[in-house]
Amino acid sequence: MTIAVGLNDRQPCDPCRAQPRRPLRLAALAFLLGAAACSRTPPPGAAAPRAAADSVAGAARRDSVAVAARRDSLSAVARRDSAAAAVRSDSAARVDSVRAQVQRDVVEEPAPVRSGLDSASSVELSARVFFEYNRSDLTEASVAVLERKLRVLQRAPRLAIQVAGHCDERGSDEYNLALGERRAASVKRYLVEHGIAEGRIGVMSYGEERPFDPGHTDGAWAKNRRAEFTVTEGVR
Repeated sequence: MTIAVGLNDRQPCDPCRAQPRRPLRLAALAFLLGAAACSRTPPPGAAAPRAAADSVAGAARRDSVAVAARRDSLSAVARRDSAAAAVRSDSAARVDSVRAQVQRDVVEEPAPVRSGLDSASSVELSARVFFEYNRSDLTEASVAVLERKLRVLQRAPRLAIQVAGHCDERGSDEYNLALGERRAASVKRYLVEHGIAEGRIGVMSYGEERPFDPGHTDGAWAKNRRAEFTVTEGVR
């Protein structure tokens, strides 16, 4: 008995029928790998705009810092100029005040206070102290004069004096006014350090406004660089 088997009774197993499916699977895998790579790596032209934007932002920040620094610098300069102008204004006002005082003294010279000292002590007390050019420190000669004044003041504890600092005509009005004040302060400091009560000694400066010698020579200038002493309260 012969059994006839038809072609439709079993599935073909010919390898040639399975081969057409492999290229499709490989193509799909390649597509998925390409899509993943595209999602991780930006396109070639994408990095350049971000770098340019970062560069512009950095430049803007630097410009802002520079502008702020210049603004702060200009503000500091303005504050210094304002302070310097205020100092100059104060100095000019002081000079004008001293000039006005000098003019009043010339017109209405106040009566001198009687010291109550003997003539020799009066001479010692009124002796001038002189200074080197542009200096306010005491020379050996100045210290010798102050030592004699010191003995007079020690013998008369109620006696009070005023020390006036003077300058020659060289230098600005403001500078000479300050220099005269330093000279008077130097004299007072010496006397106070040697036992005279600070309240017994007043100081002031006339700058160059009251020259002892009106000449314009070295000899005249040397006489004008001085400290002068007047009695403000006598011994009785």
